[in-house]
Amino acid sequence: MTTEQNKNPLYHPNQTTENIEFSGNENAMNSVNSAKDVSINQSRTVSIYNYYYYEQQTITTSTEEDIDDNLPCPYQGLYNFTHKNAEYFFGREVFIEELYQYTETRNFIPVLGASGSGKSSVILAGLVPKLVEAGHWQFTHFRPGTDPFIALAQALVPLYEPNLDRTDSMAQARKLSGYFQDNTVPLSDVFATIQHNNPNYRTLLIADQFEELYTLCNDEQTRRKFLDLLLYTFRYFTKQSSLSTVLVATMRADFLGNVLSYPPLADVLRNGDVKIRSMNVEELREVIEKPTQKLGVNFESGLVERILEDVDKEPGNLPLLEFALTELWKQRKGKELTHQAYEEIGQVSGALTRYADDKFSKLKPEEQQQVRRIFIQLVQPGAGTEDTRRVATKADLNEKNWSLVKKLADARLVVTSRGGTENNSEQETVEVVHEALIRNWGQLREWMEVDREFRTWQEQLRSAKKQWEENNRDNGSLLRGAALAKAEEKLQERPEDLEAEKQFIQESIQGRKNLHRRTIITLTSFSVVASLIALVAGIGWWTAFRGEKNYQLIASIQSSEALFASNKQFDALLESIKAGKQMKKELDLITPTTEMQVLVTLMQSLYGVKEQNRFEGYNQPFINASFSSDGQKIAATNMDNVIKIWDLSGKEIATLNQKQSDNITYSSSDTGDCPVNTVSFSPNNNIIAASDGDNIKLWDFNGRELNNLQGKGKDITVTSISHDGQLIAAVNIDGKVKVWNRNGEEIHDFQHSENFSPLSNPISFSPDNQILASANGEKNADGEENIVLWNLKTEEAKILESQFTVCSIDFNSNSSVLAVTDYLSGIEFWSIKSQKQNFVYDFNVITVTYSPEGIISTNWDGSINFWESFSNGWKLKSSWKIHSAPVWNVSFSPDRKMLVSVSDDKTIKLWNLEGIKPPSIRPINGLRDMILSPDGETIATVHADDTIKLWNLDGTRRQEPFQKVSSSSKITFSHDSKYLVSSDHNLVQLWNIESGESKTIIKQELPQKLPRRKRNNFGKASFSYDGKTIAVGREDGTIKLLNLDGKEIQTFQGGSKLVSYSPDGKIIASASNNNTIKLWTADGKELSSLVGSSYSITSLSFSPDSKILVAGNENGNILIWSLTEKKLLHTLQAHTSPVSSLTFRADNKIFASASGNASNYDDGRIKFWSIDGIEIKTLKTNSSAVPSINFSSDGKMLVWSNQMEVVMWNLDLNYLLSQGCDWVRDYLKNNPNIKDSHICVLETSQDFN
Repeated sequence: MTTEQNKNPLYHPNQTTENIEFSGNENAMNSVNSAKDVSINQSRTVSIYNYYYYEQQTITTSTEEDIDDNLPCPYQGLYNFTHKNAEYFFGREVFIEELYQYTETRNFIPVLGASGSGKSSVILAGLVPKLVEAGHWQFTHFRPGTDPFIALAQALVPLYEPNLDRTDSMAQARKLSGYFQDNTVPLSDVFATIQHNNPNYRTLLIADQFEELYTLCNDEQTRRKFLDLLLYTFRYFTKQSSLSTVLVATMRADFLGNVLSYPPLADVLRNGDVKIRSMNVEELREVIEKPTQKLGVNFESGLVERILEDVDKEPGNLPLLEFALTELWKQRKGKELTHQAYEEIGQVSGALTRYADDKFSKLKPEEQQQVRRIFIQLVQPGAGTEDTRRVATKADLNEKNWSLVKKLADARLVVTSRGGTENNSEQETVEVVHEALIRNWGQLREWMEVDREFRTWQEQLRSAKKQWEENNRDNGSLLRGAALAKAEEKLQERPEDLEAEKQFIQESIQGRKNLHRRTIITLTSFSVVASLIALVAGIGWWTAFRGEKNYQLIASIQSSEALFASNKQFDALLESIKAGKQMKKELDLITPTTEMQVLVTLMQSLYGVKEQNRFEGYNQPFINASFSSDGQKIAATNMDNVIKIWDLSGKEIATLNQKQSDNITYSSSDTGDCPVNTVSFSPNNNIIAASDGDNIKLWDFNGRELNNLQGKGKDITVTSISHDGQLIAAVNIDGKVKVWNRNGEEIHDFQHSENFSPLSNPISFSPDNQILASANGEKNADGEENIVLWNLKTEEAKILESQFTVCSIDFNSNSSVLAVTDYLSGIEFWSIKSQKQNFVYDFNVITVTYSPEGIISTNWDGSINFWESFSNGWKLKSSWKIHSAPVWNVSFSPDRKMLVSVSDDKTIKLWNLEGIKPPSIRPINGLRDMILSPDGETIATVHADDTIKLWNLDGTRRQEPFQKVSSSSKITFSHDSKYLVSSDHNLVQLWNIESGESKTIIKQELPQKLPRRKRNNFGKASFSYDGKTIAVGREDGTIKLLNLDGKEIQTFQGGSKLVSYSPDGKIIASASNNNTIKLWTADGKELSSLVGSSYSITSLSFSPDSKILVAGNENGNILIWSLTEKKLLHTLQAHTSPVSSLTFRADNKIFASASGNASNYDDGRIKFWSIDGIEIKTLKTNSSAVPSINFSSDGKMLVWSNQMEVVMWNLDLNYLLSQGCDWVRDYLKNNPNIKDSHICVLETSQDFN
């Protein structure tokens, strides 16, 4: 803003060096003003606090001519544009204006775009200067990094307490971060103070590269707490209609799946994200020409058009373009940029690679090895997304490598910074200059492919190290068992790459030694007699041996859990089967806690897996696949035009070799283009058509040749077969589209326009075989590509002007809608009749296929998205990460129950869309309560239609429903499972399970229209162990003991309506209204009170031996009491809403908890615990509330319910191993060379019995 506009200029005398402030007069522009027609306004001053990622670079020329005009380079290489060079930022004016308008109506603006689309530049060099011009704005910036709370605090402290010096600012940031995490200081209060400090200014908080929340912050709980902090605060601002603070967050679009997995953030994006689209030709022309025009420099004739043509062929083109222009500037001759120089730098596609290779080649051999180690540490391996850059500290890379880091920074391959806090001191950090270098420098990609497994493991190790440090280096957080053995091995192999983790590994090794040493000391200290020493030695050895076996199992299970969390469910199942088999062999050595962790992880893997088989070990990626019409075979074609056919078990049946045309480019992910499919499959018939350029051959799915259509075309690029299998269509590189019947007779001959481009020209018949759709391949000046609809009856052509470079096309089942994809933009839907258009933005998409419930799109990041129709549009239903590289295509089996996918990772995967589902009961009427009978044979449910239903465990009904009960009734079985008691607001009834007869135990008359808060409702009843007495509480705190005839035995004041008999029948526990639990004798005499909860008790459960009582409260805490010692053992921070249900396993060692009810929703998780207070495992259900859970009497099943269904989780080891091995057996059978291929070989027929 100008000085005249700024009546209250921002000025902070102690501003840190991380805050970049400049005024235009400081920019060396004097020489520019002498250039012709140059007028640059540099009068405004901009401050962006906490922005320390930018380094000013001086670009010099290196041409034959001596250039002494000192013109600054207007291009930025791989750096993003900032407020410092905004005068050279062009091509995004429309989008900047859109963002500016949003700052007037929104306080949270998520900006999504593909990597390299210029998100940061748009904000820093576009929106910020625009707001400065408007006046009365202040700016601060952060990137989430590994600790988003400290990053946010660092951004706010300069505005929150502007008069602190640097040291105090860092200390305050760390303190403020802690306050945010424990909710001591609300974020809204901090913003209120900032507003008070500068009442005439609005604040723009820039959260740049927001995907770091998923790439660098590895703790899910931290991530969610941080998101909740932001979402709650800005939702509060929305309710207050306050726009004093605006948050703008930039994020890569390929992380959209991560965002959508967290519903609160997904809701925000669905309602208001802003997507930055690809630039059209005119916008790209501005990017190229306008910066040089400001400096009086021109392009040689035709060079701009040449560059534009090259840019159009490159995905993620902006960084490559900007880098090439920077290199071109360095080669300029006087005031002209030439064709010769453009060729010398390697053009758009090769400039970056040539530059990086050149810098690398000039290093000494030993330096090259160091550079390799440095760069792999600067890349975060993708987990469902592309690789991303990682910010590394000097400690990560070793002090001795830092001089080389500086050399790389001078070469503009990395960026060094000083920021963040570590023990309240600054850190030196380094990162790759731009992710375009990761994607496009072949040398770096090769290094990462070689070291990907190591780097993935290293990031897991760093997470474990961080947890150890956060736990004050507690020995319990050290590595053990197999995890430690692997770390030892890696440390010996690559000590230079594990310098930062070395101490953690060595401490873990020392911890193991200490364990053995303590055992020896214990053994030798008892030297009474030799026999006693031997006995103690044996016990000590046995203890250590048993502990090691448990550690090994836990390490294996943790590996399975990590695979499952990384969307590798099939691999997770293999790993958990291996753990289950090992546990079965050594069950006597395994603790209950380890056993339950293995069982639950194995169950989670079994119920979560959809991948049923994979075909791997091939040298070339497959680009298309299809099922045979009977669903028993799969055919696929690869980049070499080879067709392979398998049965569903993975056994290879046939290989069909087709030669390739020399004139056709068979694209891959290396080029970023859509793949060229010269092979097609008939959707409903067993026909395969393949072109070798001039001929088309037809085969069946047994590999038998049906026909050879010789000489039917020239350089055929794409083929398609009609749905009835009677017509074959093909497109050649000249734009001719021909259609033949199966005998080779030509039926149609169409011609595309002169602008036809043979890059990727998908072609498809409509299901009714009336229309043939074909893409033109050439974009017009507006960036649009024509799709031609050929009417096969009339031969008339309709033209659809797509926004895209078309990758795939597919018709819906009734041939009324055409879906079109382009991986740089999204999915386009065309009505065939009206030619009306609908659109879904998806920067990641390659192809689209209609499914029974909607559509499936395949993506460049290795995922597939399931979309469903919604309000005349489409919404994302779910996203699966199924491959490690682009998914070229998917195809359904004829019964639509299976899916086959092909990918650039050189695998074919077979998916069972139904998977293995746990048994469940889905009643027609709404479910209100559920309980499992003690004998484990009957499930009772209460429904919204005022009935109680009884079910067998296979989901069948036992008998007619019990009628005339309230839908609010709570139910309980007697210990012999012969009776059921129901209780509601005024009635307690006893039901005979066999006869269905009922009797009223107690009934209270309530005045009509009595307010709910004044009703003295009955709570859930409880049977005594002998089944002769029923205890029931009321809301007034009275507890009644009744016999089965309804005769009152005793009444006493318990405190609330929550009451429970102990399994041995000796104790009654009741929740009191003062947050305590009272214990009573069986006849109602008070024994004692259990104190420790700060909130109302919501659930109670006794251990089967009646020695332990666990209670849940309304704050989500669980308290564990020893009844023999009358002592509170543990208080657990378990859930985020009231604990709704607790249940013990029969061994007295394990219990499970759930939370949420009709009015208090949690996240639908069920947690497993040991009585020592150790959280064993947490499982996510498909519900937001789980009001009831029950272990079966043998502990081999956990039954839970929500408001729609009852689900039975099987925890029987033999069952889980049997089902798991059945699932993976085909894969193991046809891949005998893989590790652990023997794990499901049955030694005897009784192996699982």
